[in-house]
Amino acid sequence: MTPFSGILVAMVTPFADDESVSTERTAKLIDYLLAAKPTGLFILGTNGEAYAMTEDEKYDFAKFVIEYVAGRAKVIVGTGLNSTRETIAFSQRIAGLHPDAVSLVAPSFVAPTQAELVAHYQSVADAVPVPCVLYNMPGKTGINIEPESVRLLSQHPNIIGLKDSSGDWKNFDGYIANRSSNDFTLIMGSDGRILESLKHGGDAAIAGTGNLLVANVVKLYDAYRTGNLKAAQYYQDAIQPLRTVLHEATTPVSLKAAVTASGVNVGPARRPALMPAAGSQLDKDIQKVVADYKARGVI
Repeated sequence: MTPFSGILVAMVTPFADDESVSTERTAKLIDYLLAAKPTGLFILGTNGEAYAMTEDEKYDFAKFVIEYVAGRAKVIVGTGLNSTRETIAFSQRIAGLHPDAVSLVAPSFVAPTQAELVAHYQSVADAVPVPCVLYNMPGKTGINIEPESVRLLSQHPNIIGLKDSSGDWKNFDGYIANRSSNDFTLIMGSDGRILESLKHGGDAAIAGTGNLLVANVVKLYDAYRTGNLKAAQYYQDAIQPLRTVLHEATTPVSLKAAVTASGVNVGPARRPALMPAAGSQLDKDIQKVVADYKARGVI
């Protein structure tokens, strides 16, 4: 199997009520997640609000998570920034913490050409002493990592996989067709497509809904791998009510509110994202979803 076969949780960053990073709340969330035995945790991504954190905050958070997990699961750390120079510097700094890999989202705002993107990733992979996972999220970055670019990048010995959150099967299937070997991990980043991605030949998923539904998502993967497609479809369908309420607010507002409502307090999102007001329609929708999951034994 590839290095990251299975389910990784795109973990939120727990904050205190004043929006500072809370290691106490982080420890409790990690304990909850690892009890379901996912393959690992993906920190400092979109759901982790890396875009709203300083590099020092991100370093300290990654250090705490890696030390607290202590080898019980894999840890991938998001280190992608907007210039090659700063991405190398921050990735090297995080590499000193010995994560299992760093994740490199494509540079954003000024979208590079594919040739520039390939050169960027090759330069980072040359300079960083831990495995690198590419992260395709064109809806946020404005740039798509094309399958032809993956044909070149997957040949680099330090680029071991790609997380695809494009929602485009042309991309995902193109990555599978163009990867240099089956050891290059293809990871689905869209929670509504986990089962279908496995059927297409994907290896793993990084699931934001896993912050609440970690046991369900792990069971989805396990059911597929044992050939129980009916059960796998049941677990895939169980994700949808949460996904629906997630789309009612800015990422990761609804997700954090749902996890806290379930009994694991992960605090607020950082502003400008605003948490739902008590008694608002969004608050009611989140409370109902969580209560329904508890009633069904999903959480």
